[in-house]
Amino acid sequence: MDGEPPKLEFRGRLPLVLPGAGRVLRDPEANWPPEILERSVVEARAAGRRLVLLASPEAVNEVLLNQDGDFPRARLHDRMLGASYGDNLVRGDRADWRRQRRQLLQPFNTPGAAAPEARIALACDRIVDEWLRTEDGAPLDVIRDARRFTLDSLWRSFFCDEAEARAVEPLVEATAQTMDAHETAPLTGHLEDLRPLAELALERERARLDADGAGVAAVDLNTMLLFLHAGHDNVAAALAWALWLLAEHPDWQARVRDEWRGRSGAGFDAGAFPVAGAVISETLRLYPPIMHLIREANRDLEVEGETVPGGFTTVLSLYAMHRNRQWWDMPDAFRPGRFLTAAPDLRRRLLWAPFGTGPRGCVGSAFARTEMIVALGTILDRLELTPGPGGMACRVDFVLRPEGRQAVTARPLGRDGTGAAGGR
Repeated sequence: MDGEPPKLEFRGRLPLVLPGAGRVLRDPEANWPPEILERSVVEARAAGRRLVLLASPEAVNEVLLNQDGDFPRARLHDRMLGASYGDNLVRGDRADWRRQRRQLLQPFNTPGAAAPEARIALACDRIVDEWLRTEDGAPLDVIRDARRFTLDSLWRSFFCDEAEARAVEPLVEATAQTMDAHETAPLTGHLEDLRPLAELALERERARLDADGAGVAAVDLNTMLLFLHAGHDNVAAALAWALWLLAEHPDWQARVRDEWRGRSGAGFDAGAFPVAGAVISETLRLYPPIMHLIREANRDLEVEGETVPGGFTTVLSLYAMHRNRQWWDMPDAFRPGRFLTAAPDLRRRLLWAPFGTGPRGCVGSAFARTEMIVALGTILDRLELTPGPGGMACRVDFVLRPEGRQAVTARPLGRDGTGAAGGR
């Protein structure tokens, strides 16, 4: 790769008087100034609202932990979620949201259940088999196929018995293809695409609970829509970025492959793959799918020794924190080695937060990391990724996504790491 990977180009100018906060979050490049990558606090007015962007790791952590209850979810956030998902487990402060989170993860956590990595690998092998059949040198649509893989992987891991997990659910494949065809549709359009699958998932969830004698499902259709969408969409974006970055950095690709091939057969442990983990962490540092979290600040907040008076809506900018010139060396460069150094101090741990933190942190972060490690290992065990005729660019529709359908090509590998005889 010549130079740095793509990044957002902020064009706003201080002092900031912004349009409505929703428009700001939908198009951050046009509204935020470059100073958000150099400061801990940037204040603005947005449609009469006092808006404070935070990029200080300690302040972001304090707000997300919300130990004293003074930093609740922003009303704006709930209105945005409600307009798309309806009432659901992450919206507002519903009394049963903790129960719903536990219930959604139950198939993943139940003792004796099949290891999720085996089901994830089945979903990934299907995609790799297709890639091996493509015409030699033809670009791979990693954006489309990352979505197909992540939705299939989620479905096999959470909504299938052992026999069902060995095959593709036709509705899963049709849903992923339809969502990809509607790539630039608003979130409400994607949720309509997902609705038939969510109805089937809810039916299976209720049948499972009934068979286990676990009582009535706490999960409703809106929450199932949220689980299916967030559970695959964000990982698909991150995985597509990671595959392209590895195609552009063959040295790191080789290290991930060697690590995967050197694994032991004694079960799966995400901690046993530090190189793949570093690549994933660096990808999520550069391209956190959820760029911003929104909270209300009902009291004063100390930020880097300064007091920000309370009574504002705060935008916790994970993107600005992850690339802030105050905290990171070469913040716009792909350098996974920064996550392979000695155990970081507290500040360094707080600087990386693509899944959020605290009681409302991402419900599926452990599964997402497992999914990405298995996907990278499975793909690179059989293929060498190379740059395609196109590149990647950034696109924001609340989620930070890759854009570029011809960015990656591949060739098959033998078990010794060389090209397979005879090509495809």
